[in-house]
Order: sequence, then structure tokens, then C-alpha cells
Amino acid sequence: MAFNPNQFKQKKKREVDPNAPPRPNLMSHDKTIREGRIEFDRLRDLVNQQADEIAALKNKYNNMQSSVDRILGYLSKGWNKK
Repeated sequence: MAFNPNQFKQKKKREVDPNAPPRPNLMSHDKTIREGRIEFDRLRDLVNQQADEIAALKNKYNNMQSSVDRILGYLSKGWNKK
């Protein structure tokens, strides 16, 4: 294997465009993913909380509906006696 002097030449630096956006790096990408996960977890918790609240309201509605049905049944029996 022969010695190649070009192998150790320094590369010329590229000109940097001052108007170019900053280059992405892995740390900012990781931070973006982490923030997205946190937001996703927060939204999932909110959806679960709302689902529990909806279930409680449905249960309350069903209880009220059965109470109204019992009252109407009682009243309709009372009206039939006259």
C-alpha cells in the first residue's frame, strides 16, 4: 500500500448562508419527540378522564330515567283508580 499525501489534506470549509435555518441535531430531535410524547400522554389522560365522566353521566341519566318511569307508573295507576 503506497503513501497517499492527499489523504491528509484539510478540506476546504464551505461558505455558510447567513439566511439558512439552523441545522437540525439529534438533541433537538430527541427533545421534540419527548415533548410530543408528553403532550400525547396528557391528551390520552384527558380522553380517559372524559370517558369516565361520560360513563358517570350516562349512569346518572339511566337512574333518573328509571325514577321518572317509576313515578309515571305510580301516577298512571293512581289515575286509573278514579
